[in-house]
Amino acid sequence: MDTAVSEATAGVDYDPYAPESMVDPRPAYAALRKAGPLHYLPQYNAWALARFEAVWQVARDGRNFTTEHHGMAPISSLLGEPGIPNFTQATPRRHTAIRRILNSGYDRAAAERDTEYMRTLARETIASLVAQGDGTMDVFADYANRVAARYAGYKVGLPDEDAERIRHRAEQFFHREPGQRGTSEANAAAGAEVFTYLQELVDSARKDPDGAHGDLARLVEGRAQGEPLSDEEILGDLYTLIITGSETTEISVAATLYNLAQHPDQLDAVRADPSLLQPAFIETIRYDHPTDILCREVLNEVEVCGRTLLPGQQVIMMWGSAGRDEDEYPDADRYDIHREPARSLLFGHGQYKCLGESVALRLGTVLLEEFFAAVDSYTVDRDRCTRKYAEFVQGFNGVPVSYTVRTAGRGGDA
Repeated sequence: MDTAVSEATAGVDYDPYAPESMVDPRPAYAALRKAGPLHYLPQYNAWALARFEAVWQVARDGRNFTTEHHGMAPISSLLGEPGIPNFTQATPRRHTAIRRILNSGYDRAAAERDTEYMRTLARETIASLVAQGDGTMDVFADYANRVAARYAGYKVGLPDEDAERIRHRAEQFFHREPGQRGTSEANAAAGAEVFTYLQELVDSARKDPDGAHGDLARLVEGRAQGEPLSDEEILGDLYTLIITGSETTEISVAATLYNLAQHPDQLDAVRADPSLLQPAFIETIRYDHPTDILCREVLNEVEVCGRTLLPGQQVIMMWGSAGRDEDEYPDADRYDIHREPARSLLFGHGQYKCLGESVALRLGTVLLEEFFAAVDSYTVDRDRCTRKYAEFVQGFNGVPVSYTVRTAGRGGDA
């Protein structure tokens, strides 16, 4: 091991698969940022990037870093398990070609077109929850998760009656029990069930293209580099879109409601001015990033923040840590919906920036708007809140609240 690596390893006590990292790694991230921007983890032959500038540099460098061999998921990059082939780990040219096929469903114009449908889903769901008057709900499980699952199913091309079930089974592929490293038999069974279902959809779409819609139709009919996509590509892409199209959004909606409740002045501000709900949602992603880590592989010897990274080494991009970097965000540990940063990594950066940024921002905002339109006041039961036990998508998966219903004679503007 060279001197640079030895120095970078000294004093570091971080493992992305340690139990504390799988629930809430933020205390470890604070220590890592204080110690330096990069930290070598010999057990994975990987570099952990703890500060904003290091993550920013790697994210924009497609010449020296790749997702082609292992994809982005830590389970493949760090544990060596076979990943789910999808467009994010295609060659750069093919990745760009498939993104072009999908882009019209996720750009700003798509977000505008979908807003009414998002709002309909949110209103139907929240109305059913508050129909009996003041009460309790879990704003993640009962509200945001259900709406996001149905919307993701709509985007992908699933029948509405199947959306929540398939989304739930897809999520179970990534479910981890305390102490678990890698994929269990239960995870594999859930994944196999979803892939079997998706294969049937693809078969039907190939026989009757006019009966398909959403991403399913775009992928079956589209051509990348002059060629149609294979079933394997379509299945992997659909699975990826089901997961990324919903899970992170509802986590951040629940976290926004949690954090607003902990900051009464900011809760009052969004009640008085609902246009602040989108900035609140954005600040929540920075403050408690749902996509905690993703990976790259080093292609060529390259220097990052004064360290030399070697071909074949893995790079752990700590989005959750980068968002708390004091060098980029003054007073970074303070939740502030009025923050206006010059740069952000909320939806990634560079070639692999999140395809669904526009629709995710709109969906998250609509979910918050409809919650406040229906609910006059709420309190969070902090003792019963729970966080996911997971390796790269993290945050609240349980935020129970007690609420009072908004009526014509109660409260101010929603």
